[in-house]
This record gives sequence, structure tokens and C-alpha cells, in this order.
Amino acid sequence: MVRNLSILLAASALAGCVTPEAEYGYRAPVVYSPSTRPPPGPTIYDTAARAPLHSQLFACRNRGSNLGEIGMDGEALLYAPYIDTPAGPLLRMPVETGCLSSGFGWRGSLEGGRAHNGLDLANPDGGFIYAAGDGYIRRAEYFGGYGNTIEIDHGNGVITRYGHLSEINPNLRRGDFIAAGTPMARMGMTGNATGVHLHYEVYISDLLVDPLHYGRPPTMVSAPAPADPYVTTPTDTLVTPPPEDTSY
Repeated sequence: MVRNLSILLAASALAGCVTPEAEYGYRAPVVYSPSTRPPPGPTIYDTAARAPLHSQLFACRNRGSNLGEIGMDGEALLYAPYIDTPAGPLLRMPVETGCLSSGFGWRGSLEGGRAHNGLDLANPDGGFIYAAGDGYIRRAEYFGGYGNTIEIDHGNGVITRYGHLSEINPNLRRGDFIAAGTPMARMGMTGNATGVHLHYEVYISDLLVDPLHYGRPPTMVSAPAPADPYVTTPTDTLVTPPPEDTSY
């Protein structure tokens, strides 16, 4: 009898310990000390290929605004794979694949509109997002209207921002070094977004620049050399004197 009573009291005590989880539907989090925290496990970012180098960028079928010059086949005529910056070259298209849906500049009319401060690269199927260049992580978190956002400080006043990500590599932390071309996130539509795309911004010395047109290589044009106005061409004709007559 006494033994049965002890078992009942022990069972009642255990039931009291688990009541909050059963009642409120949550499991108490496990808190690790620094010495017992497990190391981060492998993710898809550890095995994914590095960034491809896109030789061309095409406008999306449903084209937005500020796309720049578009060719007959829908290609962005002024596109070049790299952005030349004080921190070195950056990828102009740091996505697995995508099309140009909106460019940098003012959207709408003068009476009503807003500034669009970056480049929108869209792909309804998503895909990986890559670090445009070597740098250190400044931000890897949810950031207001940008949704899930990554910022990279490349040095020499150059910063890149990647917005609307569906997810971020969970092992990425502020202050981490990241190499150019490293997969670090997936394209999405978190924050203020109406479709799956990457919103890509570039800052140079605290100023926003156009990621599509800034830092392009100089356009080489073949043309005849202009005439030098300081070089004169002789126009006088040399007259050869007749031979001397020696018949007399």
C-alpha cells in the first residue's frame, strides 16, 4: 500500500513538470553553454557550386522601368560581367540565373513615384545568391521592407546589399569573411516584394550607384584618326626645268 502510494506521488510530481508544454503547446528550448554547443552542421551552401559568370543579361518579358538600352534580342546592351570599384571587381549579376526586371532610378511620374535604389534580378524558380566580391558580413538578418537581407563590406567604402531573400545560410554571422562567388542565400520575395527576385544595391563612399551602369569598362570605338590641323601638306608642284639645248 505504501509502495503504491509512493508511485502515485512520484507520477503526480512528473506530471506537474510537463504541464506547461502540454498546456501551451511548446517545448522548452535547450540552452547550450559555449563549451557544449554543437558545431554547425553542413548545409546546401557547403556543397553548392560557386557563382557562374554571366556573359549577358536579358530583360524579363514583363519589363519594368529604367532598364537602359535593350537590344533586338532583349539583351542589356550596356551590361558587363564585372563592376569596377575601389575595392576591386564585383559581380554585376550575383545570381544563379535571372533576368532584368527593374533598373536603378525613379519609378513613376514626377507627380507620383519613388526612387528605386538598386537592380532587380528575377527568377520565379529562385536560385542561389552569391557574394559579389571578397568582404565581411555586415548584416545577415530580416531588415524591414528588404526582408531577409545580407550586407557585405568590401573595403574602401564599397558595400553591397542583397534583399528579399527566401533564406540565408544559417551559419553566416556578422563579421564573417566571405569570398567572392560564395553561395550565401536563396532568391525570394520576403519584405515588400511582389515576385521572386533579388534586389541588389551597391554603395560607393556612402552613395548609391547604378549596379547596371556604374564601373563599366570604357567603350572602344574604331574610327579613322582625325586630321591634325597643325600638320600642313605641301601643295606646291615642283617644276623640272627643260634640258639645256646644246645643238648650236
